[in-house]
Amino acid sequence: MTTFDNLGEKIADMVEDYAEDIIKKLEKRLDETANDIVKYISMHAPRSGGSKPFADSFIAEPQGTGVNKTISIFSNEKGGLTHLLEFGFTHRSGKYVGPRPFMRPAYDILTPKMIEDIKSIIEKGDS
Repeated sequence: MTTFDNLGEKIADMVEDYAEDIIKKLEKRLDETANDIVKYISMHAPRSGGSKPFADSFIAEPQGTGVNKTISIFSNEKGGLTHLLEFGFTHRSGKYVGPRPFMRPAYDILTPKMIEDIKSIIEKGDS
């Protein structure tokens, strides 16, 4: 039974439970977006590389938890090639190899929806 004396304590418990639920929803949405970005990169990055294509070398690596969670997306095997393919380069022979962007478009396409979803989760508790 809630009395006036323990009302503040009950409200604090409810707010804490709500905040924990929101943090779980935010983490889930962040994970979903990271997975979507890796899928997009896998579909749009160059498939060169023989039995281990460059496009399949990207992973999403989470760091931290809760509100401090970040996810880094990178090529775990061929990272030294990523910037060359994304931005283009001049070959030793002098031939210019044009850019084939795949990381920035993934970010530009998928991040705005994630941000809107995060706003909705924070404002309304929606998932």
